[in-house]
Amino acid sequence: MLPLRLFRFFIPASGLLRAGIISLLAAGLVSGCGGTTPNSQAFQATLPSTVVNAPIYTATPTFTPSPTLTATATLTITPSPTLTPTFTLTPTATATATLTPSPVPTQALLTLTPVAANDAPAAYVNPPAVFQLAQGWSCDDFPCEDDVAGWLERIRVPQGYELEHAGKLPGQPMQITYGPDGRLYATVLEGGTRNGAVYALNADGSSERYSGDLISPVGLAFQPGTAVLYVSARADLAHAGALYRIPAGGGEAEAIISDLPCCFSLIDNQPNGMVFGPDGYLYMGIGSLTDRAESTTPRTKPFADIFPNEAAVLRIQPHTAAVEVFASGLRNPYDVTFDAAGQFYATDSGLLTGPGDRLVALTAGAHYGWPYWRNRGCSDCPLSPARLSITPDLVRFPDFSLPRGLVAYTGSQFPVNQFGSVFVALWNGTTSAQRIVRIDPRDPRLADEGYIPEPFVTGLIRPVDVTVAPDGTLVVADFIYGHVWRVRYQDR
Repeated sequence: MLPLRLFRFFIPASGLLRAGIISLLAAGLVSGCGGTTPNSQAFQATLPSTVVNAPIYTATPTFTPSPTLTATATLTITPSPTLTPTFTLTPTATATATLTPSPVPTQALLTLTPVAANDAPAAYVNPPAVFQLAQGWSCDDFPCEDDVAGWLERIRVPQGYELEHAGKLPGQPMQITYGPDGRLYATVLEGGTRNGAVYALNADGSSERYSGDLISPVGLAFQPGTAVLYVSARADLAHAGALYRIPAGGGEAEAIISDLPCCFSLIDNQPNGMVFGPDGYLYMGIGSLTDRAESTTPRTKPFADIFPNEAAVLRIQPHTAAVEVFASGLRNPYDVTFDAAGQFYATDSGLLTGPGDRLVALTAGAHYGWPYWRNRGCSDCPLSPARLSITPDLVRFPDFSLPRGLVAYTGSQFPVNQFGSVFVALWNGTTSAQRIVRIDPRDPRLADEGYIPEPFVTGLIRPVDVTVAPDGTLVVADFIYGHVWRVRYQDR
C-alpha cells in the first residue's frame, strides 16, 4: 500500500500527474501508516432534529396532458336512397360518441418555499482558519486513521467555531446528504474499488448499508416530501451513466435512466452531484466525454462532437424521467446547490493541464465556455463559435485544486451574515486545496484577479463534500478514511 505520508508530494505539474493522483486514490491506495484498526468508540452522528433550518417544500400540482375518455356528440350523415315509385323510410342524422383527450393532473411535485435566517446569531466576521504543519503526527504527515484526537487537533476552523467528530463511513465517501429521518446518507466506494452503495450514519456513530450494489455512485438526493432517494452512478464501468431510484426504507436501486453520457476516465466525468430545485425538478451535473474535445481521428476530424446532454447540468422530471439541458459548456460539473433565494451554483473541474477549476452561478440556457478555452491557455482547444455568448465564472480557483462538493448555507446556527454563503470542498493535494473554503456571492472582491476564498476548514486530506445538517451545523466528509466532521458556531 502507498504510505499516506507521500500524499503531500502529489502536487501535480501536468495533466498526467493530475490524472495519476486521482487514479491512485481511487484504486484504493488509502491506508494510513498505522493500518486500519477499527475504531470501537461510538460517535454522535446527528443531533435530534428539534430545530429545522432546511428549506421547506410545499405541494404544488403540476399538469400534463394524458388521455381520458369524454363523450361528445358528432353528427354522422348517411346518404338518402333515391326516389322510387313506392314509399320507403329515409334515415335521418344520428349522434355518435367520439373520444377526445382532456388534461388531468399528474402526481404533484413539491416546490421550494424560501427560508430566511430567522433566529440566527448576530453577525460575526471571523478570521480565516489557520494551517497546521504537515508533520509530527501519529502517521508522520497526518494522524493515523483511528487517531481521532490527533485529527481534532490538526483540523482547524475559524476562531469562534468548534470541530466535532460525527462518525466514520466504511469506505471512501463521494457525496453526502441528510434524509428526512435526520440521518446522514452517503454514496460510498467499497474495498478500494469503484463499486459501492449508499450508507446511512446512525445516531450512535454506526453505519449501515442502505442500498444494493452500484457502479461508481456519486450524487444522491431525497425527493422533497418523501423518503425516496435518487442516486447517480454508472450503468456499466466505461460506457453509460445512469440515474437510480431507491425506495423508502432502502433496498435495490431501480434504473430510471440508463443511457446518460459517460465516461471520460475510470473515475471522472460521469453523472455527478444532484439536487432538487425550487420547482420540484431534479438537477444533475454531467461531465464531458473528452478533456478538450480532442478527436479520436485527428487526420479526418479535428475535434470531437459534443453530444446531447454531455458537459451540462440537466433538468429531470423525476416521475417521467423527461430530460432537458439547463446549462451547458461545463467540463465536469461535480456538484450543484441552490441557495434559499433560488440562486443555482455548480463546481466545475478544469482541464488535465490545470486551467478551469471554478465556481459558476447557473442560469437557464447559459453556456459556460468549455471546450472553447483558448483564452485559458489551451492552444489545442477549438475556436469559439462567432455567435456563442459565454457566461463568465463566478470564482476561478487555483489550477489543480479540483473543486468537488458544495453547499449554500441555509441554516441559522451560524451567524446571520453567513446565510447564503457557499462552502466548497477543494479536494486535491496541493498547497491551495485540501480544505473547505467559504465564498460570499455578494462580495465585490470576487471580480478581483487576486481574490482568494476564505479558508474555513483546513488540515483535511481529501475533503470531498460538505452539507448543512438539520440543526444548521456544517458537515464535511473526507474521502481517504471516511471520517465525517461537524463544524458548530460556539454561541449555539
